Amino acid sequence: MTKSKRATASLPEAPGARFRLPRSESSVLTADDGELLMGHTERLLCAPTAPYAEDAALAVVESFAAARPTLVRRRDPHGNLLLTWPGNGRTSKAPQLAFSAHLDHPGFHYRGMRDGRRRASFHGGVPLEYMVGGDVRFFDPKTHAACATARVRRAEKRPDGTAMCELSRFRGRARRGMFGAWDLTPGRISGRRFRGRVCDDLLPAAASLALLDLLAERRHPRPVTAIFTRAEETGFVGCVGLLRSGLLGRALGDVHVIGLECSPRRTTAKVGLGPVIRVGDGRTVFDPAICAHLQTAAATLAKKRGGFPVQRALMDGGSCESTAYNLWGVPAGGLCLALGNYHNTGPQQTIAEEFVDWFDFEGLLALMLEAASAWPGPRQPPLRAALNERWQKEYKLLAASARRTAQT
Repeated sequence: MTKSKRATASLPEAPGARFRLPRSESSVLTADDGELLMGHTERLLCAPTAPYAEDAALAVVESFAAARPTLVRRRDPHGNLLLTWPGNGRTSKAPQLAFSAHLDHPGFHYRGMRDGRRRASFHGGVPLEYMVGGDVRFFDPKTHAACATARVRRAEKRPDGTAMCELSRFRGRARRGMFGAWDLTPGRISGRRFRGRVCDDLLPAAASLALLDLLAERRHPRPVTAIFTRAEETGFVGCVGLLRSGLLGRALGDVHVIGLECSPRRTTAKVGLGPVIRVGDGRTVFDPAICAHLQTAAATLAKKRGGFPVQRALMDGGSCESTAYNLWGVPAGGLCLALGNYHNTGPQQTIAEEFVDWFDFEGLLALMLEAASAWPGPRQPPLRAALNERWQKEYKLLAASARRTAQT
């Protein structure tokens, strides 16, 4: 046995996982579609990730694309990946629809030894007081294999804004360039609650893969694209790279985007009450026409199924890539899951698994599918049609009162 294999074998056992559909009548998907979603979820969430170290997650998406030659695969110079279901090839004047999710999550970069102490930088938004005492598992970005474990002994913010952590209880072998994630279960179902090391944003990315499969199965006539970006957690860096590259315009032409996220639960958006139509984030509000389309899709699902739990809220617990798309002139709306333990910040300033409601997650996929199927929707939004109808009923009174006020 080589030294590296012996070192890996001596590591503490990784937390177990349980990817199994919960039993419930709350599902809005068929059993087959639920299993499809769970399969993509398991493959993606077992891939460790961190900003600038999304190699394992990208490999899962690349493998998915390679097994489906009907998909059109595009990659920009920054490693962002676009997969397009091409439809039936007919041209349309309507904008193309795209769904966007990011493949990173706050995590560590191993920095080696300094003054006899092992260090790692942390990338992404987690308060320092939560980090201390948290267990970390380091991975090789080339093989995606675990190579070391450690615990955060101390964390401090450097003048440049970087969080630097001193490590203790180090076991295994690591070199500069390895990346780390919190040593938590990749995924575990308990009742209807799904817990995992990375819900944000690998769950919506898994839903995007399932969506492409379902569009292909139904021979959906129009093109739909799934965008997988990198380095969102450090300020939308991957998404901005994609927008600056011009690839979206060259490849997709006129495109509208629905950003997919897991966002901190709010009093107006709770875990277990359905997916959330996100009208904005902590910095901006989103495109109203896309929000209206999502609301219409949810209403259609409710009619088809005799009810469909959905929430609508300004999710201001953070910002997301829909803000970047809109700032670069690409109309964007948003869908998200209400998330517990956002960025692994658990009770009493501890590191813990993020969690969502599994049936909220199934509802997210169902709403994505309905939004894609109904795209681009009526030329006149339903609300505008309703306001015009009201105008027809009331305009005589308005006209009469306008003549009166003109005489005064």
